[in-house]
Amino acid sequence: MLQHLVNSTLLGCLMLTSSGVAMHSTVASAPIIDSSFNSPDPKTIAEQVRQDAIAKEKLDQTAKARIERVGREIWMYNPVPYWKVTIADQRQTLAYLTTQEGRFRVLMSRNGQPTHPVGKPAQEIAPAEMRTTALNSAIAQWDYPAKHLPQILSEKVTWTSGCENVSAPFACDPVLHQGWKITMLRQNARWVFRGETAQDLQLIERTSGVEQRLPANVRDEIKRIAGNHFQLSPSVVLITNIDLQTFSDSCLGLGDLAETCVRQDLKGYRVTVTGQKNQQQIYRISNNAKFRRTEAIAGLPTRTDELPTAIAHKVFSTAQKDLQRPIASLKITQVAPTFNCFRSPTDPPNTPCLPTKSMNGWKVTVTNNQKSLTYTLSLNGSILGKH
Repeated sequence: MLQHLVNSTLLGCLMLTSSGVAMHSTVASAPIIDSSFNSPDPKTIAEQVRQDAIAKEKLDQTAKARIERVGREIWMYNPVPYWKVTIADQRQTLAYLTTQEGRFRVLMSRNGQPTHPVGKPAQEIAPAEMRTTALNSAIAQWDYPAKHLPQILSEKVTWTSGCENVSAPFACDPVLHQGWKITMLRQNARWVFRGETAQDLQLIERTSGVEQRLPANVRDEIKRIAGNHFQLSPSVVLITNIDLQTFSDSCLGLGDLAETCVRQDLKGYRVTVTGQKNQQQIYRISNNAKFRRTEAIAGLPTRTDELPTAIAHKVFSTAQKDLQRPIASLKITQVAPTFNCFRSPTDPPNTPCLPTKSMNGWKVTVTNNQKSLTYTLSLNGSILGKH
């Protein structure tokens, strides 16, 4: 099923102009995909194309065919062409491009005039393996609906990386990469992948038409918090549903008995967000993004912190034993990241170290509203200490 979807996407693709805009069938001839035809013989392929031209383009039965290897012709489909077949009678000359076995073919010009607007040369289309990998990854990991065919665009790009977590006093020379950006479009949503090869292809952006209904500051704040919870870049967090809400207090209806929640009507939103497959969270947020809450999910209470959800599970599991209370009655009151430190070997004793951008864990305070504990955690959530 999935392989059929991939093949359909690569072979039954839309006709695209160089700007990536879909063309209507009234502007250009549709490609022919003949699964019953498969021949390694160029003369047989030429004759099959000649018969198509006689039947569909009303050429004379005396029309002649000439077949040759493809040169530098423009090709807007995938896979790339192998043969150019020219069919001519006394009235017109038609030029077709076909794949090596002739199964996929399209009319490209009539009497020297293109039948398609100029598209992308084959060398500007990402390799089929990369496009297939992008589609497989979007379906398997990033909630792309498998039953829908996307429009797939690609372009060559360059970018740098390697210095994201490096700060003074360390020097860093970013690494320059050259590869492909592959964009999958469906309705108002898009998935964007980037990589040098199919093996290192990564999702770098994911957006939906739904999120355009949110004010920019609210959208960005929701994606930032969800990115922290899911341990993902905010750019790949996907907003899937938005409900307009009027909340009755400053705790957005999720306060506990120990909180002071100011009674007031607050306009806002209830927003559903997804990360990777099976990662979902629902947030409540006011119109001005000043008040925000995370709704309870399986095994966790409502929250105001931004600790990664996977780490929060470990913290609450430990705290319920230490504080002897069920998880539902516990709350994280403070989260502070900790960082690696740099100290020069030549510094005098007791010289304070210089924090770097390289994070190495968290300090997390949990309370049952009677007693509090602060845990020191490693990046993977291991408990290193408590007090």
